Amino acid sequence: MAIVGAASYRPVWARPALAAAGAVIAVAVVVAVVRLPVRDAAVWAESLTVAVSAVLLVAVTWWLTGRADPRDRRVVLTWGLGSGLVLGGLWIAEIAFNNLTPHSVSTAGARGVLDNLTWAVVGVGTVAAAGGVAARTGRWRSGLRAGVWSGVGSGLGAALGGAVLLAGFRSFVEADPLMRDEWRLRDGGVDLSLYVTRETMAGVGGHLWVLGVGQGAVLGLLASSVVIAATRYRPRRATPEAAA
Repeated sequence: MAIVGAASYRPVWARPALAAAGAVIAVAVVVAVVRLPVRDAAVWAESLTVAVSAVLLVAVTWWLTGRADPRDRRVVLTWGLGSGLVLGGLWIAEIAFNNLTPHSVSTAGARGVLDNLTWAVVGVGTVAAAGGVAARTGRWRSGLRAGVWSGVGSGLGAALGGAVLLAGFRSFVEADPLMRDEWRLRDGGVDLSLYVTRETMAGVGGHLWVLGVGQGAVLGLLASSVVIAATRYRPRRATPEAAA
């Protein structure tokens, strides 16, 4: 009977975390549209697209975590998905600050600084996870996988924060003076609640796939490639015997 190495076991928390995040996102974006005071086919289509894409992402990642004995699965998921969920928590905190704190605190300047800082920390965290796994395993593919998993985790966290905000706290966003100014400038003829829902829904999808999975894949590939290249092709010191 084959004995599966400890490195191939997945963390027990991985699948529940994926399923919970995906389910909340899918339900929240649909609830957000149901609660709108106006009906709009385009918003319904966007909401269902986000919901289905979140469910599909969870389904694919669920399958990936259960594949037969993939190399370095435990370290990849622990460093990759684990770091991503923590970074997703940072996105949730950023979303909460921008939308739920007093407007005298969450000024345009403060939001800009926090947005850039959060993005930078998420990027550095993804690079660190991917590079650390590549260095530990000696395989760039494992580092790349860790980067993708980190992006999955951070993307799900950010999308969850945006979806819950839209489903339960849309009135806070509508009362935001900065949002109202943007609405009047860009599309004042559309109902405010509809405009807020469209913009936030686009942000949910963008954070999930672009700043999440996409960014994780790119940073994971770069970080793991650099680490492996640095460890494999660094110059070797000449030994006394070779010098003689």
